[in-house]
Amino acid sequence: MGGVALDDGSSGVKAPDGGWGWAVLFGCFIITGFSYAFPKAVSVFFKELIREFEVGYSDTAWISSILLAMLYGTGPLCSILVNRFGCRPVMLVGGLFASLGMVLASFATSIMHIYLCTGVITGLGMALNFQPSLIMLNRYFSEKRPLANGLAAAGSPVALRLRNKESYMLLRM
Repeated sequence: MGGVALDDGSSGVKAPDGGWGWAVLFGCFIITGFSYAFPKAVSVFFKELIREFEVGYSDTAWISSILLAMLYGTGPLCSILVNRFGCRPVMLVGGLFASLGMVLASFATSIMHIYLCTGVITGLGMALNFQPSLIMLNRYFSEKRPLANGLAAAGSPVALRLRNKESYMLLRM
């Protein structure tokens, strides 16, 4: 682990409360922001998705619903994978899934493809990133844990603000 003492809860080793932990905090800020902002930013594309796939509002709303169900409903799966393989490998696979889902969604020809690619694959990828990121953050902070968790949670409103503007710019292209 590069000489960093981690608080795993069982050995009584004190978390460093800084150092590399600040880089971990920045990563958690980005992951939290992306995980919360992406499902909400899908609403920017509602009209375009309705027009493109000739579906109704309720059909289009399922995209965000499936994505959020995957993000929050796969917590037990994430826990099992983290206990077996560790946070970093699980997060790496999560990043690959999230990226793959978004790339595949760009080639979608029906709303069902969007459900599968954006909802299931990207949602699972985000879950495999978001859940372990919180574990990683708490391993690097002990005394400053409330501050670290608060700063990581601030990624959501920041990303939501930026992502909506970014989405509108993409629609205009």
